[in-house]
Amino acid sequence: MANKISIDFGNCTTVPAVWNEQQQRAEVLTIPEYSLPGSFLIPSLIAYENDGRVFIGSQIERKASPESKEFRWMKRYIGLRSPYTLRVGERRIDARQAAEDLLHSLTAAVFSETEIRPDELILSVPVESFEHYSDWLLSDMKRLEDIHLRLIDEASAAAAGYGLSLHPGDTLLVVDFGGSTLQAVCVSVTEEGETQGRCCTVLGKAGCTLGGMTLDRWIYEHALRRMELFENDPQIHHNSAELLRYCEAVKKNLSETESVVFDFFPERSFLMTRTDLDELFRENGLYDTLNTVLEEALRSAEDHGLRREELTAVLPVGGSSLIPGIRESLLQRFGTEKTVLGEPLGAVARGAAVIAGGMHIYDFIQHSYAIRYTDPRSGEYAFRTIIPKGTKYPEKRVSSVMKLKASFDGQQQFGIAIYELQETSVRPVSQNEIFFDSEGAVHVMLLTEEESRNEQRFWMNEQNPLFLKTEAPAVKGAPSFEIYFGIDRNKMLTITAHDMNNKPVLMHYPVLRLI
Repeated sequence: MANKISIDFGNCTTVPAVWNEQQQRAEVLTIPEYSLPGSFLIPSLIAYENDGRVFIGSQIERKASPESKEFRWMKRYIGLRSPYTLRVGERRIDARQAAEDLLHSLTAAVFSETEIRPDELILSVPVESFEHYSDWLLSDMKRLEDIHLRLIDEASAAAAGYGLSLHPGDTLLVVDFGGSTLQAVCVSVTEEGETQGRCCTVLGKAGCTLGGMTLDRWIYEHALRRMELFENDPQIHHNSAELLRYCEAVKKNLSETESVVFDFFPERSFLMTRTDLDELFRENGLYDTLNTVLEEALRSAEDHGLRREELTAVLPVGGSSLIPGIRESLLQRFGTEKTVLGEPLGAVARGAAVIAGGMHIYDFIQHSYAIRYTDPRSGEYAFRTIIPKGTKYPEKRVSSVMKLKASFDGQQQFGIAIYELQETSVRPVSQNEIFFDSEGAVHVMLLTEEESRNEQRFWMNEQNPLFLKTEAPAVKGAPSFEIYFGIDRNKMLTITAHDMNNKPVLMHYPVLRLI
C-alpha cells in the first residue's frame, strides 16, 4: 500500500502522485471530481459563489454559475506578494486564501481517492521561489498532523522522475517550462550505498519568472491590437476574463494546428497562424530568454565539473514545453539523439513521489544570503553576503565569519537582518503583469517598484527579528560580536555568536530555512 504522496501545485495545473511501494514506482493520480476528462491534470482554478459554494478544477465548467468569481494564477501572485483580492459578496479573498482553499480540498480528495492517510507529503517549488513562498506552503500544510512534509525544487523533481529509466553516469538537463516559471537544472545520476540506491546530484540550475501566463498575456495584448480595441473599452472590460481564457485556448490549439480563426468577437475576427504566434513570441524575447536560462544552468554545471559533451539527455517538461517553437529550439541546440520528447505534464509530481520513495537529491543553495548593514560613508543600507549562491549542503564547515560593529556610541542591542538575494543574469522580458480587479476583470499593469524589488530581494526574518545584546554600552565602530554562519543537514542557516571576550551567546542556533 502506498503511503507517500506528492503534489505539484502549478500555476495553471496541479498534479498529485503516489509512490507505489509494492511496484517500486511513482503513479500520477486522477481525481475524477477535479481532473479534466480523460486526464490527470487538475486546473489550478477555484470559483466562489455568493451562496458560499466553492468549485475547483474541472468542477467549474460543469457546476459554477456565470456569476461565480474565479481565482487563477495563485502561485504567481503569492510569489509576488501581490495585494490583489477578489470580492465575493462581503468577503475579500486574496491569493493565499484561494490557494489554501484549493489545496485543502485537493488533499482531502487525494486521501479519499487513495483510501490512505500518507506518512509523508512532498511538495515541489520553483527553482526561483523565495523563502516566503516555501514558508507559506509548509505552514499551510502543517494542518495535516502526523504527516512529514518535504520540499524539493520542481526541476530536480522532474529529473528524479525521469531518472528511473536512465543509468548511473548519465547527465540530464531538465527544461521545465510551466505556467509561471522557466527553469533548467542539470543533474548527474549515480548509485550509492550497499543497496545501490539511485540518487541525483544537482550540478547547475537557473530560472526566471516567465511562464505560460506570460505567453497568454502577449496573445491577449496582440489580440486587442488586431481587433483595434483597448483594455478600457466596455466590451473588453466586461468580457476580459473570458477573452484571456480564449487566448490560452488559442495558444494550445496552435500547438496542434497550423492556423485558427480568432473570432471571440465575430465582427472583429482575424486569422492567426502558428507562424504568427512564433513571431509574437520571438519579438517578446521568448527564445532569447530560453537560451539565457539554458546557458546559465550549463555554465553553473561546468563550475561543478560537467563537460558539455557529456550531457546524456535533454528532458522538456511542463505544459509550455509542448509549444512547437520551444521543442524546435531544443532540437536545434541539442539534436534529436539527446532531446527526449516524452510525456512532460506529470514528470514533476512523479519525480517528487520517487524522491519520497527513497531516491536522494544532492543539491546546492540557489540564492545568495546577506546581512544588511548601514554603510558608514553613505548612511544607506548595504549588503554583505554570508552564504553565496552555489554553496553545497549539508555544509560541515563554517560558511562565513563576520564581526558585528556598533553603529553609534552606547549601542547595546544589535539586530541581524538577513536577506535573500536573487542574483541571476536572467530577468523578466517585461515588467508587465496581468492582474484582476475585485470583480474579476483583467488589467495589464506595470509592476510597481515594490513588486519588482520583491522579486529580487526579500527580508527573510522581518517577522522574526534576531537581536544580540551587550552587557556594556558599545563604542561606535568597535566590534561587539563575532558571528559564524553555517548550514545544517536540514538546510537551515545556523548562527554561532561570541562576544569580544569569547563568551558564547548563541551556539549553532537555527535561524531560517534556505532555498
